[in-house]
Amino acid sequence: MGELRVILVEDNGDDEFLALRELARAGIVDVVVARDGAAAVALLEAIDRSEEGRHATPDFVLLDLQLPKLDGIEVLRRLRADAGTQGLRVFVLSSSEDPGERRACTALGVLGFLPKPLDEAGIALCREATAASR
Repeated sequence: MGELRVILVEDNGDDEFLALRELARAGIVDVVVARDGAAAVALLEAIDRSEEGRHATPDFVLLDLQLPKLDGIEVLRRLRADAGTQGLRVFVLSSSEDPGERRACTALGVLGFLPKPLDEAGIALCREATAASR
């Protein structure tokens, strides 16, 4: 698998730093960060509609659930409702253990739940699921 492109949706600066550091350790350096749910939706919809959208589409999205402006579940709903973004591979990156959130995310096609802080095992899961779904 070549260079991976990732969108990280995280509003906490410390969690963002730790995730970016772990991704870099794994050789994943093409990472774009959105710091709230509205910015994430706008970013992903813009990528889909760009002339080079196929080349810019992320291999996967790491999505926090507790976000300002739009929470992670609402971000997922909007992505899944849009034909251009509904097929994005999304992994939830969260410290939440709320079973209702997990059910909602599973129903919206999340590929996995990764605990914070992101670690090597979480990145391996993302790589494997991404490779299997190509």
